[in-house]
Amino acid sequence: MRKIQLMATALGAGCVMLLSQCTKDVKHNPVNNGVSPITATPKILSVLFNGDASRGSSNVWKDVNIEGTGAMTSVTDETGTLCWQFTKPAGSHRTEGHGAKNYQALNGSEFYIGWTDKLYMPTSLKTDAVFQWKSYPTSTTANHPLMLRTVSGTLQLQNFDENHVATVPWSIPLSVSTWQSFVLRIKLSTDPTDGYIELWYNGVKQTFTNNSQRYYCRTFDSDSCDPKWGVYGGDSSQATHIVKKIRIGTSYDDVAQ
Repeated sequence: MRKIQLMATALGAGCVMLLSQCTKDVKHNPVNNGVSPITATPKILSVLFNGDASRGSSNVWKDVNIEGTGAMTSVTDETGTLCWQFTKPAGSHRTEGHGAKNYQALNGSEFYIGWTDKLYMPTSLKTDAVFQWKSYPTSTTANHPLMLRTVSGTLQLQNFDENHVATVPWSIPLSVSTWQSFVLRIKLSTDPTDGYIELWYNGVKQTFTNNSQRYYCRTFDSDSCDPKWGVYGGDSSQATHIVKKIRIGTSYDDVAQ
């Protein structure tokens, strides 16, 4: 009987040890140690300005500048998206929208501007601008530090210094009757060694004439600067500029199409 009791006691102790060991293994099992699985953090976008035509002219433009018989209207594209249409007839000088309502970029700030557009015009037509980063008041030195314009069958991005002398850091053959997208990253500064631009065309980051994807230049002038879209110049022929998906944001993803 004594041996049976000893054996039972030993077996009981063994079971306790075995159960204790099992509990210890479960506690330290890396799959069940109470750590929550890693989950992706959703990306937060920061759109500073939405220039969609569906928001209405009074919510997008600070002003509309028309010289002659031009018109700014809205049209629907093939995807059902409402777009801005700037029509400048032959003999007229300017049809532009001056934006962005309720947003003002400050000297020293950094941001992205994105839009998609389509041009209808003779490829030989020379315009003063189809996009401007325009200074206000206008009677100043650089006047429009950045400008997209058509020249001799090309689309040129031009930068103007404090003496209103233009350089052309980027140029491509002019495409008409086709959608194209732009994203400009701008660091605002009157100091040409501090201000800079970066450019994406149709989703591809561009290389400038300095063989870099960043171009340092003067990007701010006067009291403030605003974007303008439309057609300026090219008086000899009619030109139409359709623009959609205008965005200003703090990242590329905010404004890219």
